[in-house]
Amino acid sequence: MLKSAYKRFWVPVMGRLITFIIPLFEGKRPDKKPTYDIDGDKKRKKKS
Repeated sequence: MLKSAYKRFWVPVMGRLITFIIPLFEGKRPDKKPTYDIDGDKKRKKKS
């Protein structure tokens, strides 16, 4: 239960918050959008 809550809630929510903070540290927006795919599930589905 905690693992799925971490994957489906914590990573995307905190990741989106961090994307707003990145420009403050680096001085520019990131080139690529974050994927929030911590297990590589989406990559495996694309290759199949």
